Amino acid sequence: MDRKKILFIPRWYPDRHDNMLGLFVQKHAMAVQSLHDVSVLYVTTDATMNPGAVVITENNFNGIHELHIYFGKYDSGFRNALSYWNCYKKGIGMILSRERKIDLTHVHILTRTAIPALWLKYTANIPYIITEHWSRYLPVNLAKGSFPGWWRRTVTRFVVSNAAAITTVTENLAKAMQDLGLKGKYHNTPNIADINDFRPLNNIQRDPKKLVHVSCFDEPAKNIKGIIDVIADLSKERTDFNLEIIGDGKDYIEVYEYALQTGLVGSRIFFTGLLTGKELSTHLADSDALVMFSNYENFPCTIVESMACGVPVISTAVGGITEHLQKEFGILIQAKNETMLKDAIISILDQPQQFNKEAMRKYAVTHFSMENSAQIFDTIYRKAIQKAG
Repeated sequence: MDRKKILFIPRWYPDRHDNMLGLFVQKHAMAVQSLHDVSVLYVTTDATMNPGAVVITENNFNGIHELHIYFGKYDSGFRNALSYWNCYKKGIGMILSRERKIDLTHVHILTRTAIPALWLKYTANIPYIITEHWSRYLPVNLAKGSFPGWWRRTVTRFVVSNAAAITTVTENLAKAMQDLGLKGKYHNTPNIADINDFRPLNNIQRDPKKLVHVSCFDEPAKNIKGIIDVIADLSKERTDFNLEIIGDGKDYIEVYEYALQTGLVGSRIFFTGLLTGKELSTHLADSDALVMFSNYENFPCTIVESMACGVPVISTAVGGITEHLQKEFGILIQAKNETMLKDAIISILDQPQQFNKEAMRKYAVTHFSMENSAQIFDTIYRKAIQKAG
């Protein structure tokens, strides 16, 4: 079938300051690239630049044309909005000069990213779809003012209603959005794992056993300190396990210093820093369980990758995690309940045979592979393009 020209416009995307930001969007682009020609237009502010300054970079990542536009932020919200708009228009012009046309715009993470897509729809009859990853619509975050203001909500409702389709990584997120009046044609498109990289190791008996936690060190969401507290408590009773904490992020130093107070860093608790690709998959596959203790989530890629490796998961029953984490794949617990977390760790340490590694792997391949995601988006794209044409 003919390859379409797809333009991704994400709010988050790996950039020169954070190569983990919006990595899940890049994985979606990689999946789509197998069937279509993908360009990515990513516009963002840069705190290191003077107000009004603009830097444009272009890159080819695995066949994906990435156009990054950075600009120095103003103190004025209006001037920043104008800068975003000017950068988006310039970027679209550059992509049209290169690709000759755009068949469909794929917006990732609302709301401002949908404005240029809406403009393309009404000026050039180019349809757009939206993929939402953000947990700001969930009740636990709404209570903290995550989606404020009549104007923001009105604009968001308008761009959602004009989209050819809206996809979310969980049914839970779709319901939360619709409960806020964001009505449209919803589809579920789970996060993606690179099934070829993340795969089980042969049966290995580890002594001591290894627990891993992988995250972006966003402490209010991930509650890594809660995991550390439980590990410190359990270490008083048994010494047949270690915890490896993988990742980097804004709260890394705070969490690391908190762990130092336990006296277990370097003996029971180990920090690896940021790991990606094959290095991450090796560490994850060579473990006995993934431990997540989040206060809120959608459906993190880490759980997808763990399941692809056949590694059981301990996770709080928040967001869309319950949609995929079946009993034979891991243990669900209540958020903030350290007693339940401790009991779950003990259960996995003492009875690892209760989980089905082969079934976990098969489920991940069926639901979370790039091939599966590509086919889902291909169907949505072609239907939207046909209807617009």
